[in-house]
Amino acid sequence: AVVSTQSGHYGRDRILCQPTVTSLPVTSFKTSSSKRGKEQFSSFSNVYEDEPSTCKAPNSDCKPVKEEWQTSELSTPSYFHKFIVGKSGTVKKRLENETGTEMLVPRPRENKDFITVRHRNESSLSSLEVRVESIVSSARKRERPTHFISIPVASDEITASLHKFQDLCGDIIHPHKVQFASKLHLTVGVLKLFSKSEVDHASDVLKEFAPRIPYILCGKPLRGALKNLEIMNDEPQSVNVLYGEILLLDESERLQNLADQCLEFLVEKGLMDYEQNRNSKSVKLHCTLINTRWNSNGPKTIDATPLLSDNFELKNFGNCVLDRLDLNEMTTDRDRKYVNVTTISLV
Repeated sequence: AVVSTQSGHYGRDRILCQPTVTSLPVTSFKTSSSKRGKEQFSSFSNVYEDEPSTCKAPNSDCKPVKEEWQTSELSTPSYFHKFIVGKSGTVKKRLENETGTEMLVPRPRENKDFITVRHRNESSLSSLEVRVESIVSSARKRERPTHFISIPVASDEITASLHKFQDLCGDIIHPHKVQFASKLHLTVGVLKLFSKSEVDHASDVLKEFAPRIPYILCGKPLRGALKNLEIMNDEPQSVNVLYGEILLLDESERLQNLADQCLEFLVEKGLMDYEQNRNSKSVKLHCTLINTRWNSNGPKTIDATPLLSDNFELKNFGNCVLDRLDLNEMTTDRDRKYVNVTTISLV
């Protein structure tokens, strides 16, 4: 039997000869490119030099066998479609040429988290999927976090102290660079979520972690105090971030254990990696009070020496109960509160 190939734009049609009277041993092969196909066909021809170039077997039934077009969907957040299309569609065209597929990418306003793909076989679809995943992964690393998991720090006593702190800092920093009481929190981890399905998955992961909490906290509430002003760098005269620490009243490590185990769980589930936590498996628990990047008014850094002095009036901001674990968006609502997605109780 002779196999002849006819190249198409996205695949190859094959003429399979199926003699009914006599049969010969057939060597199977697979073509992945025009050049390779020619080489394999040439090798095949050398084995059966006595065969004619066309099918002339008696009583044979030669029928063209085509690989029909199939349609599939690749799940891809709509946010990353612009990277898959590229400038003037150059990336999309390259992907289609390399994989022998056709892609239908939804328009941005459609907000669809998938791409429709026409392909001849599973091999071409898998090849495209690998390339798309690489593009999305690379783009995701360059983007800023969209969500974060945190423990709110709130009480009437702390709110009153924060207003007093804002007054005391009046000559040092613009008031808008001092955190609002409604947004005080301890960050456990930051996430990059770009579709509803990714947000839903993060919520499910947090709910899956919830049953572990009573054992980590030994069934007792987290009562703490916000105190001890600290800075992120080693130069008090040039500070971007000033924060307070939360110290548990029972002086235990339960709060730190909760944060570290939650971080570990998030990493195990693929929602973040330790690189996003300064390559550390331990969470640096801090409650940011001042961040010079929050508002464009005023200097980019401040001299925090007076705030760190032993003579500074406000040392202890008050006590609170840390009662919940939140998954929030980075954005805030009209009440200057973070937009909440999921809440897990700690009590």
